[in-house]
Amino acid sequence: MRRGITLLEVLVAAGLLAVGVVAGLAVIGNSAATTQRVEDRTRALLFARSKLDEVLKQPVLQVGTDTGQGVDQTTDYDWDAVVEESQNPLLMSVVVRAQNRVTGLSVSLSALRRPDLQDPQPATDGTTSSSPGGAQ
Repeated sequence: MRRGITLLEVLVAAGLLAVGVVAGLAVIGNSAATTQRVEDRTRALLFARSKLDEVLKQPVLQVGTDTGQGVDQTTDYDWDAVVEESQNPLLMSVVVRAQNRVTGLSVSLSALRRPDLQDPQPATDGTTSSSPGGAQ
């Protein structure tokens, strides 16, 4: 009866182990790259949302574009905001795009808003308008 392990068996086991280790390292590398892309996209979306909120808080929207770079020296994002008329004459379209200067990742957010934030003027004929629920 034979005892022990042959050299061939050791080489086959080492080869299988090496393939498994290399595959595991590839999965870890891909996961790290994917995590970095997701984090970059999340930062870009947060930055774009911040700029969109700034535009939407303006009391009166003016048709036009505005551009800029980050909020400080550590921010790698350029941004541009476009305000234009929408298909609905009562609403303005606002589109904000943020682009990372280092990675090139670009995201866009859009919203619709009335041109001004003032309450509608009351009727001039002495009547009052009803509330949205129908009660006065």
